[in-house]
Amino acid sequence: MKTSLKTLSALSLAVLLGSGAAIAQEHGGNGHGDNGHGGMGPGYGQGGYGENMATIDQTGYRHDASIEQDGRELMASIEQSGYMQEADIEQRGRGGSSVIEQTGGWNEVNVDRRGRNGTMTVIQEDWENTADIRQRGRNGSIEVTQEDWSNYANVDQRGRGNELALYQSGWGDNAAWLEQRGRDNVMDVAQDDAWQSEVYVDQRGRENMAMVEQTGSYHEVSVTQRDRGNIAMVAQSGVGHDASINQSAR
Repeated sequence: MKTSLKTLSALSLAVLLGSGAAIAQEHGGNGHGDNGHGGMGPGYGQGGYGENMATIDQTGYRHDASIEQDGRELMASIEQSGYMQEADIEQRGRGGSSVIEQTGGWNEVNVDRRGRNGTMTVIQEDWENTADIRQRGRNGSIEVTQEDWSNYANVDQRGRGNELALYQSGWGDNAAWLEQRGRDNVMDVAQDDAWQSEVYVDQRGRENMAMVEQTGSYHEVSVTQRDRGNIAMVAQSGVGHDASINQSAR
């Protein structure tokens, strides 16, 4: 029996080292220990071997989860349910994806992605949601969905051929600060069923497109595009809106 247990342990360790790791936590806790930090566990992109996958699943309150990966075709996923949650993902390399989903209150997301052909998905539900996202590289995509009230998104995307989609809904005080630098980038923003929504768009480079749609009450949109061949479209419906578009060509 002892020999069988040793053999099973060795096989389990080999599987973890080869394919990444999955971590689940319940109730309160801090994800920055050996189990919660993506840069600490086995198979989390150390050495840049590619095709690594890291998953963290937490339920309860006072969550803190972090994943760091370096390589190609990286996959990172964080799912949190509860209150006072923070999720951080940092990836370096071509291809791959990162997904963060939070439900509950006082949620915070930080994502930093560098490399081509990367995709990011952030979903936050309930109140006091904040997302801070940075992406560097070509042909990448970012999709952010925030639902309920007091949602805030800050996105900085740089490179060529990138796409950014932001959807905010819920009553009360939604705001987004969005910046793209490069060429052939597309931004699609929708805020609906809200009171006092604000969107600030800044695009720098040629042949970029920005589309903003708002429904509800007391919205504000500001779009700034710098360089040639850019397109900006704003649609508002409801009560008490303010929209401005500033385009300049060099």
